[in-house]
Amino acid sequence: MATDHPHTEVEKKPAERGAADRIQLASKLDRHLAQAAKLASEYGVPPDAFAAAAWHAYLHASPALAEHIERLQFMAGIEELRNTGRLAKA
Repeated sequence: MATDHPHTEVEKKPAERGAADRIQLASKLDRHLAQAAKLASEYGVPPDAFAAAAWHAYLHASPALAEHIERLQFMAGIEELRNTGRLAKA
């Protein structure tokens, strides 16, 4: 889809990307992660904190995934309450 402004172009879904596009994307992602890891290492960020920050950034960029995970956690909490008898089963 051609538009006047590059930021208004609709992104292709991963399933629609060709193999070459996926390889290029993976390479770009690898480079960015390597840069972030190097920076974190230089500043003494613990590996667990780096991984947590990366996960948080991913969730921030994927609000639908964050919402889905919250829904799963909520339902797991409800199920736990039901299993312990603190919430009636409908």
